[in-house]
Amino acid sequence: MTNKSKLSFKDFKEGQIFSFGKIKISYSDIIDYAQKFDPQFFHLDKNLAKESIFGELVASGWHTASVSMRLFVEACGNIDGGMIGKEVKSIKWPRPVYPDDVLSIKCRVKESKICKSKPELALVKMTNTTYNQKGEIVMTADIVMFISSKYSYF
Repeated sequence: MTNKSKLSFKDFKEGQIFSFGKIKISYSDIIDYAQKFDPQFFHLDKNLAKESIFGELVASGWHTASVSMRLFVEACGNIDGGMIGKEVKSIKWPRPVYPDDVLSIKCRVKESKICKSKPELALVKMTNTTYNQKGEIVMTADIVMFISSKYSYF
């Protein structure tokens, strides 16, 4: 489900899937990100990267996470009252992202409930899975976020 309309707490039901894509990761995107935030040789130089465990230039995992965040916001970030990240319970990068990979995301709601201590907020747990153009998983993240419960209409 790609969503451009406003979402409310009632839209975050267990099993609901939100999806969005595609963002292409260019060679220069990888180098630009690495120069600013993760200056390791296998993110910066294609020749030196040949000597790495990857064998070629790859994106930083944090670059993948940043792009995944963008995809997540595009998939389900149009929430009445906004969303606030509470925690990332786990993050995994089972496969690297290479130049010219095209990323997309699927976000699955695991749980959604109104907070007992702050009933104006809802706690939403999700698993976000980022894929490359081949359908291979390049990142998974189990996240917890707060959204407003006052926009719930049950």
